Amino acid sequence: MTTGLVVFGLGERVFATSLDDVREIVRLQGLEPLPGMAPPLAGVIVLRGVPLPVLDVRAAGAPTDAGDVLVMTAGSDVVGVAVDAVHSVVGPGELPEAEASPASVLPAYVVGVRTGPEGPVLQVDLARLLDVAAAGWEAALGPLLPV
Repeated sequence: MTTGLVVFGLGERVFATSLDDVREIVRLQGLEPLPGMAPPLAGVIVLRGVPLPVLDVRAAGAPTDAGDVLVMTAGSDVVGVAVDAVHSVVGPGELPEAEASPASVLPAYVVGVRTGPEGPVLQVDLARLLDVAAAGWEAALGPLLPV
């Protein structure tokens, strides 16, 4: 059972992910693109003196100086996931489960559907979302990840 959910926006959609999967939430500031990087790698930010690779799952053309970063652990590495905005952190019972389409209709990264105050909220697994955003993203990050 999750301890809560982080509710965030990507474009016009509202998503949520388990609070257990998010180490912290920071503003997207000081993003530095790197030569030769390929999507979804947007660049790095410096978080408490340590470079943090940031993967961008937002729509193409999203501003690089706006948004939030969900800091997560991917295997033994720490990465950031850029989103348009984090709306809230809610307790486990605050977004009740909704009736969902058959699993075959939903993308593999959607692990549930919740009912929010303004409509459905898709609950996603961040690691699966990143896998879908770019197959093999961990290989692309290899030289950038702290040891």
